[in-house]
Amino acid sequence: MDKEKTVKDIMIPFEEYDKILINKKLGDVLHILRESQERSCSTSGTFHKTLFVKFADGNIAGKLSMYDLIRGLVPEPAKAPELSKAYHAMLSSRSLEVLEKISDSQEHFSWLQNPFAELVKQESHKMIGDVMKPIRKSVLQLDDKLTQAIYVMFKEDVRQQIIYEGEEIVGVINLNVLFSTLLDSVEL
Repeated sequence: MDKEKTVKDIMIPFEEYDKILINKKLGDVLHILRESQERSCSTSGTFHKTLFVKFADGNIAGKLSMYDLIRGLVPEPAKAPELSKAYHAMLSSRSLEVLEKISDSQEHFSWLQNPFAELVKQESHKMIGDVMKPIRKSVLQLDDKLTQAIYVMFKEDVRQQIIYEGEEIVGVINLNVLFSTLLDSVEL
């Protein structure tokens, strides 16, 4: 009988991830990710779409995932929930009835009509610290079973679980790694 795999067996070592200083901008992250993607293509290596954000002293401040980067492209004024409702009302067949109520909303959502490249250029000035997610202390341990990892990831609604050994970050388990392990466990 095969030994039960643990978190330690499938985690991605922390050293494999790119790190960036918190005082950099979103555009800097995009350049690092682009270079990392090109390197991984030329060497058949792994391309991690997450970067860790660090303070000047080297301590980790947070992480910046693919989702965080794309979410960061939405201009701040457009993130207000009441504006989103007004914008969707504008798209409805009752738009003439609500035109006065949504005029402000139209201005906040004018960016939706712009080309994607223009949006990226416009929003690449944002500071990483405003877009990143802080790291939550993991409850997973290196010797935990994968069933525990799945439970924690979905209970905590975390796509990438940071793994600590004591106070030091040693690795990451993400949905891609779990999915690959799932596929490997299927008997054909």
